[in-house]
Amino acid sequence: MPRHVSPLLAAVLALAAVVMMTTHLVWQDRERTSARMEALAADMAKVVEAHVLHTTKGADIALRQAAALVDEAGNLEAVQNPVYWRRLRDALANMDGGETLWLFDTKGNGVAGTGRQMDRPLNIADRPHFQAVLAGADLVVSPALRSRLDNRIVFTISRPIRDWTGDIIGVASAGMKTEWLVNFYAMMSFGLDTTVTVFRTDGEIVARQPDLAANLGRNNRNGQLFREQLPQAPVGTYWSLSVLDGKERLAAYRLIPDLNLVVYAGIEGESAFAAWRVRSLWFVAEVAMTTTLVLLLLLASDRMIRSGHRNQMRALEAESVALQLGAELHQARRDPLTGLPARGLFLELAEGMRQSAGQRGLVLAFLYIDLDGFKAVNDRQGHDQGDKVLTMVAEIMRRTTRDGDLLGRLGGDEFVVCLSGHVPDIRTVATSVANRIIAEVRDLGMGVGCSIGISLTAGSCNDLPCSLRQADAAMYRAKQMGKGAWFIHEPAQEPCPPCDDRAIA
Repeated sequence: MPRHVSPLLAAVLALAAVVMMTTHLVWQDRERTSARMEALAADMAKVVEAHVLHTTKGADIALRQAAALVDEAGNLEAVQNPVYWRRLRDALANMDGGETLWLFDTKGNGVAGTGRQMDRPLNIADRPHFQAVLAGADLVVSPALRSRLDNRIVFTISRPIRDWTGDIIGVASAGMKTEWLVNFYAMMSFGLDTTVTVFRTDGEIVARQPDLAANLGRNNRNGQLFREQLPQAPVGTYWSLSVLDGKERLAAYRLIPDLNLVVYAGIEGESAFAAWRVRSLWFVAEVAMTTTLVLLLLLASDRMIRSGHRNQMRALEAESVALQLGAELHQARRDPLTGLPARGLFLELAEGMRQSAGQRGLVLAFLYIDLDGFKAVNDRQGHDQGDKVLTMVAEIMRRTTRDGDLLGRLGGDEFVVCLSGHVPDIRTVATSVANRIIAEVRDLGMGVGCSIGISLTAGSCNDLPCSLRQADAAMYRAKQMGKGAWFIHEPAQEPCPPCDDRAIA
């Protein structure tokens, strides 16, 4: 038997093993990538759902206020009185994402309104959402449509206006910005090609990013989401082939039955796996080069083959350790229970907000939140109940803050919110958010409340830990006032020491 047969057989076996190992590692990486993309799409759908609920709740409150104005004024026409009209305008101003607020009679004629181009006559008798309200629907969210005031794309939220007998005498309707629902969350794509869409349960599009104008008036009822996914489950992830643009996406969806809406977040397949393909090509190339070298060494010397194999295994182990350390470091920067940024990540993000605010002439406000009665919940009901309270408080903070506000958990039962705004308004914004958080935490009915300390930063201050300390001190002042309250610290009360030192220098 020729002497070269045994090394050749060993080389073939080694090559087969390398091919199998490479295929396995590449496939595992693909599965992990798919899981990460599914989680990202699901998270996007969750936050959009929460934002839709928050927006519609605010609009419904404003519409109820408008209906109450009609009842107080006596009829629809009386709301044109400047006193009532200003109150109608205030209701619109307090509505996140609102563009216009109109009162219509039962014939669809606009009787009173506030917002853009209110001096133009308006009739919406032919609009399906108006007809649905007259037919008895309590709250109707329309699909995206062209405004008859200025041709902008909006969607509407409408509810009936009833007299004391319960008869419908008109319709209160809010014109809403479609971009308010989706644009911010579509930017949470981390460099991926994403689509965020809010559908009605009849397949009509309420809001979409991107390409809303190109898909205005189109219906998705025959798409995979409505034909296959929703009949099976109200929440899920799946591979979606869009009937709107023909693109394949890894998508997540969430049904909001009370509003007859469906939230959809999708990541284009090409984009989702682009980084994986690059990694795989480089990995295969590296393995191919390494394997070629190893095979040459095997044919030349068994000893060199064994040495090359050990080096390869050490490299793979080092890569695995590096990936594990990177994952642990990423996880450590977020609170695992609530998903909020921990202290270090919060301060990094807050520094970015400070720089952006300075460029736009804004200042920051910090709300330092400490739960009252939380220790008693932990001691009497157990840590599982305590974790539930912390999770619910984090969700309250998400609901009661604005897009662009920064939330964090500092540890234990301490949370923090960072807001930005103009100098005349920042105090009002901060105290309004504090009041809403205090009220909603108290309304949990779980034996907990919260005290909040507020600090307002000066425009030249860049010592964020100092601002947090001042907010913490203000929180203790709030607790001394009897808990369940807020106390505000302003720069005039106790100037920031680092800023004073710079001024002296």
